[in-house]
Amino acid sequence: MKYVGSKSRIAKHIVPIIQSYIDKTDANFYLEPFIGGGANVIDKISCKRKIGYDINHYLIELFKHLDMIDELPDDISKQEYSDVRKSWQDQDGKYPDWYIGAVGFLASYNGKFFGGRAGTVRTKIGTIRNYYDEAKRNLLAQIPNLSGIEFDEFDYQQLDMSKFKGGVIYCDIPYKNTTGYQQTFNHDEFWAWAKQCSRDNIVLVSEQASPDGWKSIWSKPVKRTLDNASRIDIMEQLYIFDK
Repeated sequence: MKYVGSKSRIAKHIVPIIQSYIDKTDANFYLEPFIGGGANVIDKISCKRKIGYDINHYLIELFKHLDMIDELPDDISKQEYSDVRKSWQDQDGKYPDWYIGAVGFLASYNGKFFGGRAGTVRTKIGTIRNYYDEAKRNLLAQIPNLSGIEFDEFDYQQLDMSKFKGGVIYCDIPYKNTTGYQQTFNHDEFWAWAKQCSRDNIVLVSEQASPDGWKSIWSKPVKRTLDNASRIDIMEQLYIFDK
């Protein structure tokens, strides 16, 4: 599933690294406190307990109703997209939250929640692409690998970390100085939290840079799409606290 900051393109590189820490420590859980709409890492991880949290209510509702994805319409018209977005903005209860999540993510350009409708277009080479249909089919194909994951709505700062010890935590946070979260994200507070969690767990963080005390264990230059007109070059890195 496409999503802003999705790790689908680099999952093949970082999943083996994450899995190696799970295997060698015999981790009793794997947690992603910033699951994101892609869920493109957790679906490839093998662990006795897998947990996906996120602060975005509509995203989590979508993941909690994966059994409804096959019943989504074949197309989301401009009018339908507009109506659902207005219902979300007005909070009028016209549509169920999982459906708002489905339209907001699957039918939006690059998976940015109501960031502009992505429908059927003719590409530069003359082919026809239906971005919504692609996103829907990708999620349907992903569903078997999402079975058994504990999805829930949480702000990472509100987690009771006394209940999470002896596991591996992977954090795909909104990158600093890029298009980010549904609200302002305090990076300094996050890194302090991640350092504290590292006392009892293996904590791995995706970012482009880190504060002192963290070391990069993997990196790769990639292009990130921001919208239909702009792309930027970034250096994806995976960090671990250097205890």
